Amino acid sequence: MYVNPSVSTIASDAATDKDVELVAYDGTGKEVYREPVVIRRSSAEPDRPNEVGLIQADLPRVSGMKSVSLQLKGKEISRYEAGAAPPGPTAGATFGLELAGAAAASRRPLKIDQLGGLQPVAGVTYSVQVKPDNKSTWDTIAVSRPTPEVDVDRNQFAGAKRAAVRVLRTTGFDEEIIAEDTVDLK
Repeated sequence: MYVNPSVSTIASDAATDKDVELVAYDGTGKEVYREPVVIRRSSAEPDRPNEVGLIQADLPRVSGMKSVSLQLKGKEISRYEAGAAPPGPTAGATFGLELAGAAAASRRPLKIDQLGGLQPVAGVTYSVQVKPDNKSTWDTIAVSRPTPEVDVDRNQFAGAKRAAVRVLRTTGFDEEIIAEDTVDLK
């Protein structure tokens, strides 16, 4: 099961399956949400079993939500547990693109001093976004990583000299920007 925070939701007009529910719990194990889900079946061919399906559901953000259980006829078949967020970097995190070999190398590791040595934590993932100086939108270059270590390929940002870079940390339910800076792409 994969959980990712979202700022918007989409309601399906398809019928839900009353036997399949998502149930959310707070940190004490108290149920805070329960709803049947829509199952998108893999095949609609006649005379063929239709036992495989995809569930994509938007849940409301409930304060204190710490886990989500996928249940079939009241029995848990999968669970996502949000991780405890490790401490963030101190204010003023500085970024840089290391010179990985020759100065002309297009792929360079993103270096964030304050996040160096960060160890993976169960239920916590990182995303890295880049906004080059010649664009007004953010490009996500890494998503759902166990640590924020990533190479930046300068060829992805043709014509840009500098770029804003930010690192986001998520527990699946909460997301925050933990570091943000501008790097030189030359």
